[in-house]
Amino acid sequence: MLFDSVPTMASTIKSGLVRPLATTGKRRSATLPDVPTLDEVGVKGFQASLWVGFMAPAGTPQPVVDLLNREITKIVSRPDIKAAWEKTGATPISMTQPEFKAFMEAEIAKWAKIIEVNHIPPIN
Repeated sequence: MLFDSVPTMASTIKSGLVRPLATTGKRRSATLPDVPTLDEVGVKGFQASLWVGFMAPAGTPQPVVDLLNREITKIVSRPDIKAAWEKTGATPISMTQPEFKAFMEAEIAKWAKIIEVNHIPPIN
């Protein structure tokens, strides 16, 4: 059994080399519409997704952060970029700096609780 991302596994799934049981997203993948989510198969409340974010070092001047955010948002909003990513099963999303900060804080809290509840020790 393996947990991996849709973009990584979609072609292997479509070729029939592996059989998907479910995806971990909130909604079914447009790339794999016949594969249910974990929620749909009875594993209620679990959601995990692979994401990529851009960060700058602490103290980076706000105008530089704003410029980077604007330019990255333009790139991921381009129809050719969106189409290329969506073809692989990835969904380009852009956020403001405060939205990304809130997202990161929620991810840290979610995974910290999972680690604590399951008594997962740190790796040296």
